Amino acid sequence: MFTPRLGWAVTVDRDGVVVDVVRTADSGHTRRPAGPPGLHGLQLQASFYSTRDGWVTWSFPGPRRWPVTYRTTDGGRHWQLMGRLRIAAIAGSAPDMVTPRTGWVTAGLGVATGNSGIAIFRTTDGGARWRLAELTTGGGQAHATAGAIPFGCDKSFAVFSTTRTGWLGGSCAGGRPAFWVSRDSGRTWRYQPLPRPSGGGALAGFAGGIFPPAFITPKVGALLVTGLPGPLARSSVGYLTSDGGRTWVPIRLPGHLVPAQVPDFADARHWFLLAGKLGRAGTLAGQAMLYATSDGGATWTEQSADPLPSQAVLDFVTPAIGFATVTSYPPYRAYLLTTSNGGRTWTAITARLTTRRARPRLANPPDA
Repeated sequence: MFTPRLGWAVTVDRDGVVVDVVRTADSGHTRRPAGPPGLHGLQLQASFYSTRDGWVTWSFPGPRRWPVTYRTTDGGRHWQLMGRLRIAAIAGSAPDMVTPRTGWVTAGLGVATGNSGIAIFRTTDGGARWRLAELTTGGGQAHATAGAIPFGCDKSFAVFSTTRTGWLGGSCAGGRPAFWVSRDSGRTWRYQPLPRPSGGGALAGFAGGIFPPAFITPKVGALLVTGLPGPLARSSVGYLTSDGGRTWVPIRLPGHLVPAQVPDFADARHWFLLAGKLGRAGTLAGQAMLYATSDGGATWTEQSADPLPSQAVLDFVTPAIGFATVTSYPPYRAYLLTTSNGGRTWTAITARLTTRRARPRLANPPDA
């Protein structure tokens, strides 16, 4: 959501397969189809940057083909076919746009026994052309680019906090964390160390994963690390940065609680986070408590006496007004909650899909 009433979503079927991009103008009570016509399935990835500006990456199913991008600037009424990623890929991430003209897409090239190849493409002309910035390969494939991310470890997708600084996380079977940074717009990458949650040197020697970081400003961001060794209460930890990622500091929650996700930013000072206690298996229990900070993560306070499902995805548009999407599966089901008092109480929204308005149109049909 971008305002208390206007926002986007992606609908899925009972198996969690993407059906359509939708848009709401009444806080989620009704949603109208707003995605590129005819595109659906796991190959569709979407990102949104305002109430009118949305992007989609479509990767063709079946034999590897070039992923293609689409953009709308009128709230999904019309979609424009943009540039293609000139590589045979399994899938492509949603466009990560730092400015209306500058952004990146990460293409997955395949995985093998804990290793993965990726290609990172960059646009500087609003998506008309996507040029290769980085290529990670292995196993006899084409030569990697200079300064590329290593082939070892499974990888997520790159996210950028500025037009020059990007981040990429992943998971490894052991050794140091899978976390890399680029300071030259995605061309070369280097390992980014993280401190141990308890202090005393750099984090190392664990089979865990690092989720893609989220930034509210070029300098202020957060990330989540899972699978840490040691006591159960420390098997997951959140990190914050206030200097553009040059240093990362563990999030300190009351009662040694464990974060369930990366914090959701309402603004540069007001953030929200679900946290709970770990069970014997080292995973979060089904319910989590909502915590909030009004000082940029220095202190956290519990917002409600009633828990939320730990898998809820938070989306606060102001420090008071927020939404939580809760999913369960199988079969895949989702429902929407809303709050107007900073998460102290929540109300369920009964959403319905409407097709009263005209379906979106494709301004420039693809030739594939």
